Amino acid sequence: MRKAILSTMLFYGLASAGEPVATVWHLTPANLVGKSATTPEVRSVEVTAEHVVVRSSGVSLAYLGPLQASPQPTEGPRQFEFQIPRHPRAQTGVHAHVPAGVVGVFVNGMPIYNQFEADSYQGRNLWHFDPIARTRNGEAPNGLIEQLIPDSGVHSPILGYALDGFPVYGPWAFSDGADSPLRRMRSGYRVRQITERTSWPDGTQLTPGQYGPPVGAEFPLGTFVEDYEYVPGSGDLDRYNGRFARTPEYPEGTYAYFLATDTAVGAAFPYLLASEFYGDTGIVPASQRKVDLQFRAGILRLEMPARYLEYVHEKPIHMMIVSENLADFAHIHPELAADGAWEVPYNFPHGGHYRVYLEFTPPGQGQRLEFFDLAIPGAPPAVSPVLENNALGVTVHTPHLRAGEDLELSFCISNPAILQPYLGAWAHFTLIGEGLSSFIHAHPMGDAPETAVHTHTMGASAPAELRTTVSFPRAGSYKLWAQFQAAGKVEVVPFVLQVDPAAPSAATLTDPPAGAIRVNVTTEGYEPARVEVPKDAPVKLWFTRTGEPNCGRQVVFPSLNLIRDLPLGGSVLVELPPQPSGELTFTCGMKMYRGMIVIR
Repeated sequence: MRKAILSTMLFYGLASAGEPVATVWHLTPANLVGKSATTPEVRSVEVTAEHVVVRSSGVSLAYLGPLQASPQPTEGPRQFEFQIPRHPRAQTGVHAHVPAGVVGVFVNGMPIYNQFEADSYQGRNLWHFDPIARTRNGEAPNGLIEQLIPDSGVHSPILGYALDGFPVYGPWAFSDGADSPLRRMRSGYRVRQITERTSWPDGTQLTPGQYGPPVGAEFPLGTFVEDYEYVPGSGDLDRYNGRFARTPEYPEGTYAYFLATDTAVGAAFPYLLASEFYGDTGIVPASQRKVDLQFRAGILRLEMPARYLEYVHEKPIHMMIVSENLADFAHIHPELAADGAWEVPYNFPHGGHYRVYLEFTPPGQGQRLEFFDLAIPGAPPAVSPVLENNALGVTVHTPHLRAGEDLELSFCISNPAILQPYLGAWAHFTLIGEGLSSFIHAHPMGDAPETAVHTHTMGASAPAELRTTVSFPRAGSYKLWAQFQAAGKVEVVPFVLQVDPAAPSAATLTDPPAGAIRVNVTTEGYEPARVEVPKDAPVKLWFTRTGEPNCGRQVVFPSLNLIRDLPLGGSVLVELPPQPSGELTFTCGMKMYRGMIVIR
C-alpha cells in the first residue's frame, strides 16, 4: 500500500484540472522553497504563449528507477530549464533524432535522458550498449516507474513530457476510448535474427573494421541498441514508441509516448522514447543536412549528413585549422550539440585566410576529408619561426625527400619519460604544403607494423624514437606539426621540410594474374573491404595501390604473421594457403585501413 501511495504522490502532485502540461508537475515542498539552490522536485512552472517553462535542479525525493539515471556521470549542482511546447505538432516527412543528452522531463523535474548513446563497444560510437538491460541484469532495485507495470486497474499516470511537447505515460492505456478495457502497451521492437553484427537495422552495411562483436554468450542479442529493429504490427506502439490515444488528461485524444513492456511483463526496449521524436522540434534531421561550416561569435558550427560518426583516435571529428602562410595551426574536436549540429569554440589568433580540414568516418564508409576556407577580419599572422628547442627535445630525421614515394620520418625524443598518450597514439603528425596545396595526417608506428601505436596500454613506456611513413604528392615546401602530450599538456613542435620532384622511374600498374581477386587501396581504404571465398581452397589477392598518397604502404595479415610491401601506384600478389571456415582480417601497416576475408 505504501508504494501505491508514494506513486500517487509523485505522479499526481497537482490537480489534473486545466491544461495538463501546466498542472501535472510535482512542485518543491513549501517548507523547502528558497532554502537551497538544489531543492528537490520542480522549483517553478512558468506558462508563456507557446511554452510551459519548467525549472528544476534534477533532484527528487523519490527514486524513479534506472530510467532516471544519467548515462554520463554528473558532478556538482545542476540547474535545468525545460521549454515544453503547449501546442505540439506532428512532424511531417523525416523525423529528427533525439539529442544525445536530455530528451524530456519527468513530472518531478528529473531529466528524461537518451540512455543509448553514452557507451559503445570499444568506444567507437557504432554499437551502442543498452544500459537499462545491463542494470536489469545486475538486479538493480525497482523504482516507481517499474511499480506501474503490474495491473493496478487504472490508466497509467503521466510520467513527464518529451521535448516535442507530447506526454509520456506509464504502460497501461485504454484499448480504444475511455470506456474500453485497459491493456499494457507492448513494444513494437524485436531483436533481429542475426548471427553477425555486420549491418545496422536501417540496412547500412558496415565496413569490416566497423563490425560489432560476434553474437554469443559474451554479447547476446539485445546487448546493443542496433540489435533491435521495429516490426510494424508486432506491438501496440509505433517506431517512436507511442500512439494516438484517449487518456484521462486528454479525453479528446493526443499522441503520447508510453513505457513499453514485453511478454515477460517487464520494461522493454526502447522503454520511453525511441531514437526519433514523433513531434516537430525544429531540429533539422541529419539526413537532410549537407557538410557545411560556419563561424559565428567564437563558435565553429558544423552541419553533417550523418548522425553517428565512428570514433577514430578517440574522436568522431578531427578538425585542423591552418593559416594560409602556415604560421597558425590548431587541432581541435567538435562535439555534438543538442540540435544535431557539431560545435566547438575557437578564437582565431590573427586575421587572414584560413583553411579548416575535417577528418571523419561515417558508418559503412572509409575516412573522409573535407575542407573549408574562412576569411577572418584582421591582420594575418607573421610567419612563425621553427623552434630549435622544445620541452621534449624532439628532432626529426628524414631521408632524401622526393614526391611520389613512401618515405619514413623518424622523431627522436630526448626526454621520453614525460611523454604521454595523446588521442590514442604517442603522437600526431600533420603536414601541409605551401599554399595549402596538400594535406597529410599521419601517426607513429612501432618496430613492426603489427605494433603500430593506435591504442595505448596503460603502463607501457614511451619510446625514445617514433617513426611514421608519409607520401608527398608533389614537390615543394611543407610545414610539419608534430603533436605530443607531456605532463598533461599538448606540445606542438613545428618543422619545415623541402621535397624534391619525383624520380623518373615510378611503379606502374599491371593486370592481376588469372583467378586473383582484385582489392584496390585508395585514400578511402580497401575496395572491396570484404571478400568471400570458399573454404579449403587457395586464395589469391591482388592488391593495387593508387598513386594518391595513402597509408597502404604495407598489407598485414596479423594472424598469419604475413606482411607485404605495396608501393605507391604498384601492385602485390598475396597467395594464401587453403583456410578453414571463419574470418581472416588484413590491415595496412598503420592499422587505419581494415579488411576481411570471409571463408565459408
